[in-house]
Amino acid sequence: KRQNSHHSPSCTLLFIPLLYRHRDGSYSVFGQQDGEGNTWLTAFVVKSFSQARRYIYVDDKNVQDALRWLEQNQLPSGCFATKGSLFHSSLKGGVDDEISLGAYVAAALLELGQPLKVSMLLLPPALRYAPMPGHQAVLAYAFALAGDYETTQELLYKLEEQAIKSGGQIHWSPKPSSPASTDFWPDTQSVDIELTAYVLLAYLSKPRVHAGDMTTAAGVVAWLTRQQNAYGGFASTQDTVVALQALAKYAARTFSTSGQALVRVRSQRGFGKAFQVNRQRRLLVQQAALTEVPGQLLVQVHGSSCVFAQAVLRYHEPPPRAAVTFTLRVNTELTNFRPSDYFFFFSYIGSRVTSNMVIVEVSLLSGFVLAPGSRMLSSLAVSRDEITRIFTGLNDESQTFILQLEQVIPMKNLKPATIKVYDYYQPASPCVTQTVASGNDGPWVGERECKQSKMGRRMVISGEHISS
Repeated sequence: KRQNSHHSPSCTLLFIPLLYRHRDGSYSVFGQQDGEGNTWLTAFVVKSFSQARRYIYVDDKNVQDALRWLEQNQLPSGCFATKGSLFHSSLKGGVDDEISLGAYVAAALLELGQPLKVSMLLLPPALRYAPMPGHQAVLAYAFALAGDYETTQELLYKLEEQAIKSGGQIHWSPKPSSPASTDFWPDTQSVDIELTAYVLLAYLSKPRVHAGDMTTAAGVVAWLTRQQNAYGGFASTQDTVVALQALAKYAARTFSTSGQALVRVRSQRGFGKAFQVNRQRRLLVQQAALTEVPGQLLVQVHGSSCVFAQAVLRYHEPPPRAAVTFTLRVNTELTNFRPSDYFFFFSYIGSRVTSNMVIVEVSLLSGFVLAPGSRMLSSLAVSRDEITRIFTGLNDESQTFILQLEQVIPMKNLKPATIKVYDYYQPASPCVTQTVASGNDGPWVGERECKQSKMGRRMVISGEHISS
């Protein structure tokens, strides 16, 4: 797609968050469609703007308006009022999320060097030592940024007791009693990655970082890099943001201009490839196709540099049957050249009391478009051939969602459309797919397991990231 010479890509990307801005300076998932701004998202946006203005122009008014809104929503305890919906319920642990939200906002403001009120950091002592590792991790990071070494250490000691260690790798989980996975490529939960990344940030952000801290950090980095997929991301959006920030901080801490390494990959049947990683090539991703699969490969590294090596194998297999997380029933009644109703009845029946953010994706039948009356629905995104709507806090009570579609082009032999429901923060978890029959034969309801593909690894060599 050609780029207009008068508009840089960075300016275009920066403009996107402004579409979700409220008049009071706050931000929310659907902007003005939402009744109020979202505390967590406003802190995230102002942090992103402040980081971006090192490289591009950012109107300071957008930053100051958001900061003013956050200040107005600060509570006497130093925490922040929960405005809008916090979609990721896994970090709450079934208790009031005011603790982790307050720590997150404080950390975001401290990252951008914003002077804080003293009360912002004077969280009640009982909250500092909350039992949930998710609370402890974000609090430890916030206190580390604030320069409170003693409180940070106290929280890290508690997290150390809950750490899951295996094979030189260290990570954390809201359910620390669960054994470490023995799978070569485990299916890791998004919340585990985000929680572990916050602990790594806390270790690296303390006023005084000791050799023992770097040893622990190396074990955490070994686990985090193992969870990274072939495209550089992790399980979902938010855990990718935090994990990459933590890995970048570790890379900066351990960076050295000296040193080089030679990486050799060999097989028993004659395959051989050598990768040279030095100062000139440390940011270059080098890769090669593995022609002998299946087979055993030997990777040898010689030198004194840090190298990140990744093997990627892509294949498809039927997913194992698992517990159903959502129920979905769809009734349709299509009429020629008149708005037709889609009735969706769905509920959450997973293990938690309420769901995280839930995505409903509706593929449009050929020749149909969304009727004008349905375009006013909140939390709705419309593309040429798909409609997406977001729901939060679903439980086992059935929810009803109605869309009106209008046929604009007559089509024969229409193929069925597909409707999918899934957890945004756990996209690989079981979901339900409904195939809606086309035509005027009345409603048809069916249920089908989501087809999932397993992604393995391709060999990628780079000096940018660090792995033990």
